[in-house]
Amino acid sequence: MAWRWLWRSLERTGSRHKQEDRTGFPDSRARTDTNTLELSDLPPELIILIASMLSTQSAACLSLCNRAMSRILGPNIWRCLSLQNPEIRASFLSELSKDLPKYFVCYRCVQLHASSAVQWPRTTPKTLTRCLEEERAFEHCTQSGILLRFPHIQLVMNRHNLGPTHGFPLEAFQSTEVMESDLFRNIVLLSVDAQIVSNELLMRSQQWVLLPHNRRDELITKRFHRHFCHHIWALGKAGENPATLIKSRLDLLEEQGRCCTSTAQCLKCPMDFVMDVVDLGERGIAGCLTRWINLGAGLHPSGPKWRSHLGKPLPQEATYEPHPLGSIRSSFENQTAIPFEDFTARNIYNLLSRREPKVRNFGHMRDPGKKFFAFGDMWRRIETTISA
Repeated sequence: MAWRWLWRSLERTGSRHKQEDRTGFPDSRARTDTNTLELSDLPPELIILIASMLSTQSAACLSLCNRAMSRILGPNIWRCLSLQNPEIRASFLSELSKDLPKYFVCYRCVQLHASSAVQWPRTTPKTLTRCLEEERAFEHCTQSGILLRFPHIQLVMNRHNLGPTHGFPLEAFQSTEVMESDLFRNIVLLSVDAQIVSNELLMRSQQWVLLPHNRRDELITKRFHRHFCHHIWALGKAGENPATLIKSRLDLLEEQGRCCTSTAQCLKCPMDFVMDVVDLGERGIAGCLTRWINLGAGLHPSGPKWRSHLGKPLPQEATYEPHPLGSIRSSFENQTAIPFEDFTARNIYNLLSRREPKVRNFGHMRDPGKKFFAFGDMWRRIETTISA
Protein backbone atom coordinates (compact mmCIF):
# COMPACT_ATOMS: atom_id res chain seq x y z
CA MET A 1 0.00 0.00 0.00
CA ALA A 2 1.07 3.60 -0.56
CA TRP A 3 1.44 4.51 3.10
CA ARG A 4 3.67 1.50 3.82
CA TRP A 5 5.97 2.46 0.95
CA LEU A 6 6.12 6.02 2.28
CA TRP A 7 6.97 4.76 5.78
CA ARG A 8 9.89 2.65 4.50
CA SER A 9 11.18 5.54 2.41
CA LEU A 10 11.24 7.81 5.43
CA GLU A 11 13.03 5.18 7.51
CA ARG A 12 15.71 4.77 4.85
CA THR A 13 16.10 8.54 4.66
CA GLY A 14 16.47 8.79 8.42
CA SER A 15 19.13 6.07 8.54
CA ARG A 16 21.24 7.82 5.87
CA HIS A 17 21.15 11.30 7.37
CA LYS A 18 22.88 11.67 10.71
CA GLN A 19 21.87 14.16 13.31
CA GLU A 20 23.29 17.63 12.75
CA ASP A 21 23.72 20.51 15.14
CA ARG A 22 22.57 24.05 14.57
CA THR A 23 25.74 24.97 12.66
CA GLY A 24 24.95 22.37 10.02
CA PHE A 25 27.90 20.12 10.90
CA PRO A 26 27.37 16.47 11.87
CA ASP A 27 27.06 15.93 15.57
CA SER A 28 29.60 13.51 17.01
CA ARG A 29 26.89 11.99 19.19
CA ALA A 30 25.00 10.88 16.06
CA ARG A 31 27.67 8.23 15.41
CA THR A 32 26.41 6.22 18.36
CA ASP A 33 22.69 7.06 17.95
CA THR A 34 20.93 4.12 16.32
CA ASN A 35 17.43 5.70 16.33
CA THR A 36 15.85 6.37 12.97
CA LEU A 37 13.42 9.05 11.95
CA GLU A 38 9.81 8.10 12.73
CA LEU A 39 6.81 9.21 10.74
CA SER A 40 5.21 10.62 13.88
CA ASP A 41 8.21 12.99 14.28
CA LEU A 42 7.04 14.94 11.24
CA PRO A 43 4.94 18.07 11.79
CA PRO A 44 1.20 17.32 11.96
CA GLU A 45 0.55 19.57 8.95
CA LEU A 46 2.87 17.44 6.82
CA ILE A 47 1.26 14.20 8.04
CA ILE A 48 -2.20 15.54 7.15
CA LEU A 49 -0.88 16.52 3.70
CA ILE A 50 0.52 13.02 3.20
CA ALA A 51 -2.78 11.43 4.23
CA SER A 52 -4.70 13.64 1.78
CA MET A 53 -2.65 12.16 -1.08
CA LEU A 54 -3.51 8.56 -0.10
CA SER A 55 -6.61 6.57 -0.95
CA THR A 56 -9.33 6.52 1.71
CA GLN A 57 -8.60 2.95 2.83
CA SER A 58 -4.84 3.62 2.97
CA ALA A 59 -5.36 6.75 5.04
CA ALA A 60 -7.58 4.78 7.42
CA CYS A 61 -4.83 2.18 7.83
CA LEU A 62 -2.33 4.99 8.51
CA SER A 63 -4.60 6.28 11.25
CA LEU A 64 -4.47 2.86 12.92
CA CYS A 65 -0.65 2.83 13.18
CA ASN A 66 -0.60 4.39 16.66
CA ARG A 67 -2.45 6.81 18.92
CA ALA A 68 -0.43 9.80 17.71
CA MET A 69 -1.53 9.20 14.12
CA SER A 70 -5.12 8.73 15.21
CA ARG A 71 -5.09 12.07 17.08
CA ILE A 72 -3.49 13.94 14.19
CA LEU A 73 -5.79 12.61 11.46
CA GLY A 74 -8.90 12.74 13.64
CA PRO A 75 -12.32 11.22 12.92
CA ASN A 76 -12.65 12.69 9.42
CA ILE A 77 -10.93 9.65 7.93
CA TRP A 78 -13.61 7.31 9.30
CA ARG A 79 -16.43 9.60 8.16
CA CYS A 80 -15.00 9.56 4.64
CA LEU A 81 -14.64 5.77 4.74
CA SER A 82 -18.25 5.28 5.85
CA LEU A 83 -19.42 7.36 2.87
CA GLN A 84 -17.50 5.30 0.34
CA ASN A 85 -19.08 2.47 -1.67
CA PRO A 86 -19.01 -1.07 -0.23
CA GLU A 87 -16.13 -2.14 -2.49
CA ILE A 88 -13.76 0.42 -0.96
CA ARG A 89 -14.83 -0.49 2.58
CA ALA A 90 -14.34 -4.18 1.76
CA SER A 91 -10.86 -3.39 0.43
CA PHE A 92 -10.00 -1.68 3.74
CA LEU A 93 -11.30 -4.63 5.76
CA SER A 94 -9.37 -7.03 3.53
CA GLU A 95 -6.12 -5.25 4.35
CA LEU A 96 -7.07 -5.18 8.03
CA SER A 97 -7.85 -8.91 8.12
CA LYS A 98 -4.27 -9.75 7.08
CA ASP A 99 -3.24 -8.93 10.67
CA LEU A 100 -6.33 -10.59 12.21
CA PRO A 101 -5.98 -14.35 11.59
CA LYS A 102 -9.24 -15.24 13.35
CA TYR A 103 -11.39 -13.07 11.07
CA PHE A 104 -12.29 -12.77 7.40
CA VAL A 105 -14.14 -10.23 5.28
CA CYS A 106 -17.82 -10.85 4.55
CA TYR A 107 -18.57 -9.20 1.21
CA ARG A 108 -22.30 -9.48 1.78
CA CYS A 109 -22.57 -7.30 4.91
CA VAL A 110 -19.09 -5.68 4.55
CA GLN A 111 -17.99 -6.62 8.05
CA LEU A 112 -15.42 -8.89 9.66
CA HIS A 113 -16.73 -12.29 10.74
CA ALA A 114 -15.00 -14.86 12.93
CA SER A 115 -13.53 -17.74 10.93
CA SER A 116 -14.95 -20.13 13.53
CA ALA A 117 -18.46 -19.26 12.28
CA VAL A 118 -17.74 -21.15 9.05
CA GLN A 119 -17.46 -24.93 9.36
CA TRP A 120 -15.77 -27.28 6.92
CA PRO A 121 -17.78 -28.05 3.77
CA ARG A 122 -18.40 -31.70 4.60
CA THR A 123 -19.65 -30.86 8.12
CA THR A 124 -23.38 -30.38 8.61
CA PRO A 125 -23.56 -27.11 10.61
CA LYS A 126 -26.00 -26.76 13.49
CA THR A 127 -26.36 -23.03 12.95
CA LEU A 128 -25.29 -20.65 10.23
CA THR A 129 -24.77 -16.93 10.36
CA ARG A 130 -27.36 -14.94 8.46
CA CYS A 131 -24.83 -13.96 5.79
CA LEU A 132 -23.76 -17.56 5.26
CA GLU A 133 -27.35 -18.72 4.93
CA GLU A 134 -27.91 -16.17 2.18
CA GLU A 135 -24.85 -17.32 0.23
CA ARG A 136 -25.79 -19.53 -2.68
CA ALA A 137 -24.08 -22.93 -2.43
CA PHE A 138 -22.39 -25.13 -5.00
CA GLU A 139 -23.67 -28.69 -4.58
CA HIS A 140 -21.58 -31.67 -5.67
CA CYS A 141 -24.26 -34.33 -5.36
CA THR A 142 -27.93 -34.20 -4.34
CA GLN A 143 -27.50 -37.18 -2.00
CA SER A 144 -24.43 -35.71 -0.31
CA GLY A 145 -24.23 -33.06 2.39
CA ILE A 146 -21.20 -31.32 0.89
CA LEU A 147 -22.15 -27.73 0.10
CA LEU A 148 -19.56 -25.17 -0.96
CA ARG A 149 -20.10 -21.48 -0.30
CA PHE A 150 -17.78 -18.63 -1.19
CA PRO A 151 -16.40 -18.21 2.39
CA HIS A 152 -15.08 -21.79 2.13
CA ILE A 153 -13.06 -20.86 -0.96
CA GLN A 154 -12.04 -17.57 0.61
CA LEU A 155 -10.74 -19.14 3.83
CA VAL A 156 -8.73 -21.85 2.08
CA MET A 157 -7.09 -19.26 -0.16
CA ASN A 158 -6.43 -17.02 2.87
CA ARG A 159 -4.34 -19.77 4.42
CA HIS A 160 -2.49 -20.29 1.15
CA ASN A 161 -1.74 -16.56 0.73
CA LEU A 162 -1.32 -15.36 4.33
CA GLY A 163 0.05 -18.35 6.24
CA PRO A 164 -1.02 -21.25 8.47
CA THR A 165 -2.68 -19.06 11.13
CA HIS A 166 -5.39 -18.00 8.68
CA GLY A 167 -8.44 -19.81 7.30
CA PHE A 168 -8.89 -23.51 6.52
CA PRO A 169 -6.40 -26.21 5.56
CA LEU A 170 -6.77 -27.81 2.14
CA GLU A 171 -7.83 -31.05 3.85
CA ALA A 172 -11.22 -29.45 4.47
CA PHE A 173 -12.08 -30.25 0.84
CA GLN A 174 -10.96 -33.89 0.90
CA SER A 175 -13.56 -36.53 1.71
CA THR A 176 -15.12 -39.80 0.55
CA GLU A 177 -18.75 -40.74 1.18
CA VAL A 178 -20.57 -43.99 0.39
CA MET A 179 -24.37 -43.71 0.53
CA GLU A 180 -26.93 -46.50 0.17
CA SER A 181 -30.35 -45.06 -0.62
CA ASP A 182 -33.59 -46.93 0.06
CA LEU A 183 -35.51 -44.27 -1.84
CA PHE A 184 -33.52 -44.52 -5.08
CA ARG A 185 -32.49 -48.16 -4.48
CA ASN A 186 -28.90 -47.52 -5.46
CA ILE A 187 -25.43 -47.06 -4.02
CA VAL A 188 -23.69 -43.74 -4.55
CA LEU A 189 -20.05 -42.85 -3.86
CA LEU A 190 -18.73 -39.30 -3.89
CA SER A 191 -15.02 -38.67 -3.50
CA VAL A 192 -13.46 -35.20 -3.52
CA ASP A 193 -9.95 -33.81 -3.24
CA ALA A 194 -8.39 -30.42 -4.00
CA GLN A 195 -5.17 -28.68 -5.00
CA ILE A 196 -4.07 -25.06 -5.29
CA VAL A 197 -2.46 -24.45 -8.67
CA SER A 198 -1.30 -21.01 -9.87
CA ASN A 199 -3.09 -19.37 -6.90
CA GLU A 200 -6.45 -20.90 -7.85
CA LEU A 201 -8.39 -23.65 -6.09
CA LEU A 202 -8.88 -26.73 -8.29
CA MET A 203 -11.09 -29.62 -7.22
CA ARG A 204 -11.33 -33.19 -8.49
CA SER A 205 -14.52 -35.08 -7.71
CA GLN A 206 -15.63 -38.56 -8.70
CA GLN A 207 -19.18 -39.82 -8.39
CA TRP A 208 -20.18 -43.47 -8.81
CA VAL A 209 -23.73 -44.81 -9.07
CA LEU A 210 -24.09 -48.61 -8.79
CA LEU A 211 -27.27 -50.18 -10.21
CA PRO A 212 -28.43 -53.69 -11.16
CA HIS A 213 -28.03 -54.62 -14.83
CA ASN A 214 -31.77 -54.56 -15.44
CA ARG A 215 -31.88 -50.86 -14.43
CA ARG A 216 -29.01 -49.65 -16.60
CA ASP A 217 -31.30 -47.31 -18.58
CA GLU A 218 -31.73 -45.18 -15.45
CA LEU A 219 -28.22 -43.91 -16.05
CA ILE A 220 -29.50 -42.37 -19.28
CA THR A 221 -32.76 -40.98 -18.00
CA LYS A 222 -31.97 -39.19 -14.75
CA ARG A 223 -28.89 -40.25 -12.81
CA PHE A 224 -26.15 -37.95 -14.11
CA HIS A 225 -27.79 -34.99 -15.84
CA ARG A 226 -27.93 -32.81 -12.77
CA HIS A 227 -24.42 -33.70 -11.62
CA PHE A 228 -22.41 -32.39 -14.56
CA CYS A 229 -23.11 -28.69 -13.98
CA HIS A 230 -26.05 -26.30 -14.20
CA HIS A 231 -25.45 -25.64 -17.90
CA ILE A 232 -25.26 -29.30 -18.99
CA TRP A 233 -28.17 -30.14 -16.68
CA ALA A 234 -30.27 -27.59 -18.58
CA LEU A 235 -29.36 -29.35 -21.83
CA GLY A 236 -30.25 -32.73 -20.31
CA LYS A 237 -33.58 -31.37 -19.16
CA ALA A 238 -34.29 -30.41 -22.77
CA GLY A 239 -33.36 -33.91 -23.92
CA GLU A 240 -30.11 -32.95 -25.63
CA ASN A 241 -26.42 -33.83 -25.31
CA PRO A 242 -25.98 -35.51 -21.87
CA ALA A 243 -28.39 -38.37 -22.50
CA THR A 244 -26.77 -38.99 -25.89
CA LEU A 245 -23.32 -39.03 -24.29
CA ILE A 246 -24.28 -41.56 -21.63
CA LYS A 247 -26.09 -43.77 -24.14
CA SER A 248 -23.02 -43.84 -26.38
CA ARG A 249 -20.92 -44.99 -23.41
CA LEU A 250 -23.36 -47.81 -22.70
CA ASP A 251 -23.35 -48.87 -26.36
CA LEU A 252 -19.54 -48.96 -26.43
CA LEU A 253 -19.48 -51.01 -23.24
CA GLU A 254 -21.90 -53.53 -24.74
CA GLU A 255 -20.05 -53.79 -28.06
CA GLN A 256 -16.40 -53.56 -27.03
CA GLY A 257 -16.46 -54.36 -23.29
CA ARG A 258 -15.08 -50.96 -22.32
CA CYS A 259 -15.83 -47.24 -22.73
CA CYS A 260 -14.05 -44.45 -24.53
CA THR A 261 -13.07 -42.19 -21.62
CA SER A 262 -12.17 -39.04 -23.52
CA THR A 263 -12.11 -35.67 -21.76
CA ALA A 264 -14.96 -33.24 -22.42
CA GLN A 265 -15.68 -29.76 -21.10
CA CYS A 266 -18.39 -27.23 -20.36
CA LEU A 267 -18.14 -24.08 -22.45
CA LYS A 268 -19.86 -21.87 -19.86
CA CYS A 269 -17.98 -22.75 -16.68
CA PRO A 270 -14.40 -23.91 -15.90
CA MET A 271 -14.95 -27.68 -15.78
CA ASP A 272 -13.43 -30.71 -17.52
CA PHE A 273 -15.14 -34.07 -17.12
CA VAL A 274 -14.96 -37.73 -18.09
CA MET A 275 -18.03 -39.95 -18.27
CA ASP A 276 -17.48 -43.69 -17.93
CA VAL A 277 -19.61 -46.82 -17.48
CA VAL A 278 -18.11 -49.96 -15.91
CA ASP A 279 -19.52 -53.49 -15.85
CA LEU A 280 -18.83 -54.90 -12.38
CA GLY A 281 -20.12 -58.39 -13.11
CA GLU A 282 -22.67 -59.76 -10.67
CA ARG A 283 -22.36 -56.59 -8.58
CA GLY A 284 -24.15 -54.63 -11.34
CA ILE A 285 -23.28 -51.78 -13.65
CA ALA A 286 -21.77 -48.52 -12.44
CA GLY A 287 -21.73 -45.08 -13.97
CA CYS A 288 -18.75 -42.88 -13.11
CA LEU A 289 -18.50 -39.13 -13.54
CA THR A 290 -15.13 -37.47 -12.85
CA ARG A 291 -14.94 -33.69 -12.84
CA TRP A 292 -12.04 -31.26 -12.59
CA ILE A 293 -13.33 -27.84 -11.50
CA ASN A 294 -11.63 -24.47 -11.19
CA LEU A 295 -13.21 -22.55 -8.28
CA GLY A 296 -11.13 -19.40 -8.76
CA ALA A 297 -8.80 -17.44 -6.51
CA GLY A 298 -11.34 -16.63 -3.77
CA LEU A 299 -10.87 -12.86 -4.08
CA HIS A 300 -14.50 -11.83 -4.52
CA PRO A 301 -17.85 -13.65 -4.74
CA SER A 302 -18.61 -11.96 -8.07
CA GLY A 303 -15.54 -13.54 -9.71
CA PRO A 304 -16.61 -15.15 -13.01
CA LYS A 305 -14.99 -18.53 -12.32
CA TRP A 306 -16.78 -18.99 -8.99
CA ARG A 307 -20.07 -17.43 -10.00
CA SER A 308 -20.34 -19.47 -13.21
CA HIS A 309 -20.70 -22.65 -11.10
CA LEU A 310 -23.81 -21.36 -9.31
CA GLY A 311 -26.11 -21.29 -12.32
CA LYS A 312 -26.65 -17.55 -11.97
CA PRO A 313 -26.16 -15.14 -14.89
CA LEU A 314 -22.85 -13.30 -14.79
CA PRO A 315 -22.82 -9.49 -14.46
CA GLN A 316 -22.43 -7.57 -17.69
CA GLU A 317 -18.92 -6.47 -16.75
CA ALA A 318 -17.82 -10.07 -15.99
CA THR A 319 -17.34 -12.62 -18.74
CA TYR A 320 -15.96 -16.13 -18.72
CA GLU A 321 -13.70 -17.13 -21.59
CA PRO A 322 -13.83 -20.89 -22.33
CA HIS A 323 -10.70 -22.69 -21.21
CA PRO A 324 -8.62 -24.98 -23.47
CA LEU A 325 -9.96 -28.52 -23.48
CA GLY A 326 -8.32 -30.63 -20.77
CA SER A 327 -6.32 -27.75 -19.28
CA ILE A 328 -7.96 -27.95 -15.83
CA ARG A 329 -7.50 -31.72 -15.71
CA SER A 330 -3.84 -31.56 -16.70
CA SER A 331 -3.12 -28.72 -14.24
CA PHE A 332 -4.59 -30.73 -11.37
CA GLU A 333 -3.03 -34.08 -12.28
CA ASN A 334 0.43 -32.53 -12.64
CA GLN A 335 0.29 -31.37 -9.01
CA THR A 336 -1.59 -34.10 -7.15
CA ALA A 337 0.10 -36.75 -5.03
CA ILE A 338 -2.60 -39.33 -5.92
CA PRO A 339 -2.70 -40.10 -9.67
CA PHE A 340 -6.03 -40.47 -11.41
CA GLU A 341 -5.69 -44.27 -11.72
CA ASP A 342 -5.05 -44.69 -7.99
CA PHE A 343 -7.87 -42.28 -7.16
CA THR A 344 -10.26 -44.36 -9.28
CA ALA A 345 -9.03 -47.68 -7.86
CA ARG A 346 -9.55 -46.49 -4.30
CA ASN A 347 -13.10 -45.41 -5.08
CA ILE A 348 -13.99 -48.71 -6.77
CA TYR A 349 -12.75 -50.55 -3.71
CA ASN A 350 -14.90 -48.36 -1.42
CA LEU A 351 -17.91 -48.87 -3.69
CA LEU A 352 -17.60 -52.67 -3.65
CA SER A 353 -16.63 -53.07 -0.01
CA ARG A 354 -19.04 -54.19 2.71
CA ARG A 355 -21.57 -51.43 3.35
CA GLU A 356 -23.76 -50.47 6.28
CA PRO A 357 -27.19 -48.80 6.03
CA LYS A 358 -25.83 -45.46 7.27
CA VAL A 359 -23.65 -43.11 5.29
CA ARG A 360 -19.97 -43.85 5.59
CA ASN A 361 -17.76 -40.76 5.50
CA PHE A 362 -14.07 -41.56 5.33
CA GLY A 363 -13.11 -37.90 5.61
CA HIS A 364 -9.74 -36.76 4.33
CA MET A 365 -7.04 -39.41 4.05
CA ARG A 366 -3.52 -38.22 4.70
CA ASP A 367 -2.12 -41.66 3.86
CA PRO A 368 -4.51 -43.67 1.67
CA GLY A 369 -2.06 -46.58 1.61
CA LYS A 370 -2.44 -47.07 5.37
CA LYS A 371 -6.20 -46.54 5.28
CA PHE A 372 -6.77 -49.44 2.91
CA PHE A 373 -3.77 -51.13 1.27
CA ALA A 374 -1.29 -50.56 -1.52
CA PHE A 375 -2.85 -49.44 -4.80
CA GLY A 376 -1.20 -52.27 -6.73
CA ASP A 377 -2.91 -54.82 -4.48
CA MET A 378 -6.12 -52.84 -4.82
CA TRP A 379 -6.19 -53.24 -8.60
CA ARG A 380 -5.56 -56.99 -8.30
CA ARG A 381 -8.44 -57.41 -5.82
CA ILE A 382 -10.77 -55.39 -8.01
CA GLU A 383 -9.90 -57.44 -11.10
CA THR A 384 -10.46 -60.64 -9.12
CA THR A 385 -13.86 -59.38 -7.89
CA ILE A 386 -15.02 -58.35 -11.35
CA SER A 387 -13.87 -61.58 -13.01
CA ALA A 388 -15.66 -63.60 -10.34
